[in-house]
Amino acid sequence: MSTGRNSKYSSINYVAQSVWKCGVYLRLSREDGDKLESDSIINQHKIIERYLDKNPDIEVYDVYTDDGFSGTDFDRPNMKRLLEDIKSRKVNCVIVKDLSRFGRNYHETGRYLEVVFPLLKLRFISVNDNIDSFKQPESIRNSTVSFKNVMNDEYARDISSKIKSSFNAKRRRGEYIGSFALYGYIKDPNDHHKLLIDKEAAENVRLIYRMFIEGVSIYNIALKLKVMGILNPTEYKQRKGLGSNSALRYEQKNTGWSTQTIRRMLKNRMYIGDMVQGTYQTISHKIHKCVSVPKENYIIKEGTHEAIIDKETFEKAQKRFERDTWQAKGAETLSESGEATGAIYVGYIKCADCGRAMQRSGYIKNGKSFYYFVCGSYLQWKQCSRHAIRVNKLNEVVIAIIRKYVDIAVEMDVLLQKIKNNPIVDWKVAKIKNGICACGAEKEKLVRFQNELYGDFKNEIITREQYFHFKKEYSEKITQLEINISQLNEELAQLNPESMTQNSFVESFKKHQNITRLNRGIIEELIQMIYIEHDGSVRIEFNFKDEFTDAIEMLTKNRNLSLAENVSIPYRIQA
Repeated sequence: MSTGRNSKYSSINYVAQSVWKCGVYLRLSREDGDKLESDSIINQHKIIERYLDKNPDIEVYDVYTDDGFSGTDFDRPNMKRLLEDIKSRKVNCVIVKDLSRFGRNYHETGRYLEVVFPLLKLRFISVNDNIDSFKQPESIRNSTVSFKNVMNDEYARDISSKIKSSFNAKRRRGEYIGSFALYGYIKDPNDHHKLLIDKEAAENVRLIYRMFIEGVSIYNIALKLKVMGILNPTEYKQRKGLGSNSALRYEQKNTGWSTQTIRRMLKNRMYIGDMVQGTYQTISHKIHKCVSVPKENYIIKEGTHEAIIDKETFEKAQKRFERDTWQAKGAETLSESGEATGAIYVGYIKCADCGRAMQRSGYIKNGKSFYYFVCGSYLQWKQCSRHAIRVNKLNEVVIAIIRKYVDIAVEMDVLLQKIKNNPIVDWKVAKIKNGICACGAEKEKLVRFQNELYGDFKNEIITREQYFHFKKEYSEKITQLEINISQLNEELAQLNPESMTQNSFVESFKKHQNITRLNRGIIEELIQMIYIEHDGSVRIEFNFKDEFTDAIEMLTKNRNLSLAENVSIPYRIQA
């Protein structure tokens, strides 16, 4: 007499000759809610055991347990194993505690009970529902079974909806509900809905951002991390003893980082301290496949945990994604002839006349490679003109222009430090207040126009389509003005002599004193766009245009200081 594989029913009195080879199916999932105790695997086991004690003609072939799996679909590991054993005729009887343990999907459960199992001549027993397709064939065909299946399906739908609502409520409160913490964080042992920084992993996150901002491509970042022996998030989690395989002995493999993983990390607002959740959702309570959610529907709660990456660094990374940077490298690379390749300029250089991106080209002379940029319109269609410039020459010009701005930034810094100690610094307060008044006046005007719209529509001055069009347009503009007013009020509240004399233009350029070599990070930080004129001269539009103007205005309006002449240099500089 055999009890089959891994049988836990050692107390059952089996008979020597069994007619029915039974597969005992047990299931428990989160959807069972308050019924957890009564429907636990142990209690299901006991109920079926008592039934089998009274039916010695049934021999247990195997026990199939899906603990933690929903009954709304049949994509469960041990359910699939059971079905395979049924198809191969190893099992000709299935026993469950009740119908809900077998499944909570009305259509699928009905198909198995009414079509699949009868065709296979399989006996189905549901103990608590008094169903036995062999002894009482009518028990499985009556309306009560269909009704129970419908109710089980509806129960699963209702519970799924409640769980989803509960999770969304926690997300809106900024509580972390993921099974595992995001790489770089650990769950707070005192509150698993909060995140704490994992110092070791956090340093790796900072390294990735630092390399990316300095101009290293995502592909090369992945290679460098592997060479440095830094484990990817999955392997790191396993090393820490987390995940489903945590009980297994960990072996360090270092299979490397995927570019997709790094890209997701570089775009994840979680690293600046904001809780971002609800980015994926299941199709339905029956179809558990996850699909991405539109960004505008993400549930975001700002400032819920300590940031690993500061907002300025994060914004620099996002700005780089906006450019076509697939060819960009970190530092400017050199050919064997000592010529710069120009890869760092990709996405940042255009023809000054047609506005088309300049294309990098090259030639070989005496076995050495040389590189230059040429207008894309000319290169492809012979339109416009060449606007050509050698990369080495471009580097010289760009560095020279940056140095001019560095000198300006250094002088501005000296003057701004003097202003910091000057008690009469009220011009910026007046400027912000004027901005608030202007936005308020514009808002009042739009509200008046919006209120008059309905009368114009009723008097047939405008059509129905025009009415809705203008109403939407005015509403959007009013909302934007309200946002502007709120931001200006916040800025006004935060004003102090220290903050008024801090300037992003000055800080960004000042740190590049004695610059001798360019890299992608410097290009992205300082430059908006480089334009090449038809004669090969260079015109640069730098970032921090507003900050530059603010600094000039502050220095000019401060009556106790004279403005140095070279500070009035134009924002755009042409070599």
